[in-house]
Formats: sequence, C-alpha cells, structure tokens
Amino acid sequence: MGKKSVKRSPRQMAEAVLKPLDQKVNRSSKDSVFCDLFKDPEYLLQFYAAIHPEDNITGIDDITLVTLDHKLLRAQYNDLGFIVGNRLMVLAEAQSTWTVNILICLVMYLGETCQRYIKNNRLNVYSTRKLEIPRPELYVIYHRPQGDLPDEISLSKDYFGIEDPRDIYVDVRVKIIYDSSEGNIISQYINFCRVFDDQVRLYGRTEKAVMETIRICKDRNILKEYLSKEEVPSIMFGGFDMEEQLEFMREEEREEGIRQGKKQGIKQGRRQGIKENQLSVVRALMSTTKWSSKKAMDALKIPQEDREGILSQL
Repeated sequence: MGKKSVKRSPRQMAEAVLKPLDQKVNRSSKDSVFCDLFKDPEYLLQFYAAIHPEDNITGIDDITLVTLDHKLLRAQYNDLGFIVGNRLMVLAEAQSTWTVNILICLVMYLGETCQRYIKNNRLNVYSTRKLEIPRPELYVIYHRPQGDLPDEISLSKDYFGIEDPRDIYVDVRVKIIYDSSEGNIISQYINFCRVFDDQVRLYGRTEKAVMETIRICKDRNILKEYLSKEEVPSIMFGGFDMEEQLEFMREEEREEGIRQGKKQGIKQGRRQGIKENQLSVVRALMSTTKWSSKKAMDALKIPQEDREGILSQL
C-alpha cells in the first residue's frame, strides 16, 4: 500500500517544492560538497594538479569550468567538467555506490560537453577538415575501499564483455581513483567522505553527523580551509531535494483531482477536477517561486493538451 497523504491546499503543495528537509541530511551531501568544492578555481587547479602532477605550467586562468548545468527535472547532468587550455577535456564523477553504468553516464556527458564545445566555438562538424577539440579524460572518484575493483574500466570490456581487440570498434576508458593516502585535494575529498559515512553510522543523517564530520576533518587537516566556510553546513545539511518534493507534489495534485472527480460522480467530473486542481497548483507555484507559467507546468509535468486551457485562465 502507498503512503496515506494528508490533504493540503494548493499553496501548501506549492510551498512544499521549496521546503527544506526538516532535520534530515541531504542524501547527496557528499556530491553537493564535491560540486561546490570544485567550482572554486583554486581547488579546481588542485584537482588538475592531482591527476597531472607532471604539469607545473598550467595556472588558474588556463582552466575553464564546463560542468553541465543541472536543469530542473533533467536527469542528465554531471559532477565536474573542465577544459585545460583547449587541449584537454576532463570529466569526473564522484560515486558512493559502485555501478558499471557510470560508463554510460560518462559517455552521455562527454557527448553533451563536446556538443556544447562545438557550438560555443562555432565549429562546423560537416567540414571536410578535422575538428580540433580537446582530448577527453574520464575519471570516477570512488570513496569506498577498492576491494576487487580495477583501476580502470572500459566500455568494450567491462560493459559489453568484448575481450578480443579485433572486435572493438568503439571504446571509452575511465580511470577509477580510490586512493586516500596522497594528501592531494582528491584524496582529501575521499577522506572527507569516509569520515562523513562514519559519522552517519554513529548519528544517522542528522545535524550532529554534519558538525562532527566538519570538526574531525578540520582537526585532521582534511579540506580544512574549505570546511571553515560558514555556508558548508547548510550545503551538507539540507538544501532542497527538489525532485523529491516535486514528485510528492505531483502525486498530491493527481489525488486531489481524483477526489474532486469522485465528488462530482462522473468520469467527466473527475477530469474536470484534475484540471481545476492543476490550475490552482500552477497559480500557487508561480506565486511562491516567481516562476513562469511554462516552468511551473514543466515542473508538474502537465500534459501539453492541458496547457492551453490553463494558460487561458491564468
């Protein structure tokens, strides 16, 4: 049986989209820290230095962040992407749970990033001349103990099971980073994740776990400067789980429409009830968030055939 929902007004349903998770740590806390940490040019340069220690020439101004935007309700977005002097394109993902499907994700991110690079640089893919695009490197930062996992995985061997090089026509290789003993910025992030996991096991997903993680890491000189920023606890502790809230809101919208329809007692009434509730929630969501009507309807996944009627009444 599903969870029994509590009837809420359209305004309450709209506000639920932006409601913080009360006393509950964001389940993506480590990912949030990863993304926030490497938005900083200095830490981004340190990341590059960790994977290419032989390069002592590249500076902050040579690195451009190209991480894909996280659009509302869009599944395809990545953790980190940057280009080094138009010669190297680095994509990296931070993983808490191992899955070989990360290969497919990175292929999609690489394709999207290349597409944006070509568009932004006004390159012609139909030209007879070979395009000059940065050489890609793909990484997964995995903070759990290595176990039986390899240092590298490939699309041909690990995903499609192709062993004979003669049968390989397309391949993508991804380097896995597990080590936490080097002391560089990546190792510090891995150690931060391990400390956080330990504290969650002790205190659950609570504020106590967050604050203890920050205290312990600072004591051990793990991301000390970054974790001293006053906004870090809020990044870890909550933020908004937009997708979860929107899904709950859409479920309530459907249930309320069904309730309205049952009151009217006929199929047409049920449909009319859903439409009326959609209109109410769209209005409330627009008022609460200052979103456009399109963005509000996109968030609620309102069918295209219903949108004209809603727009005519807004």
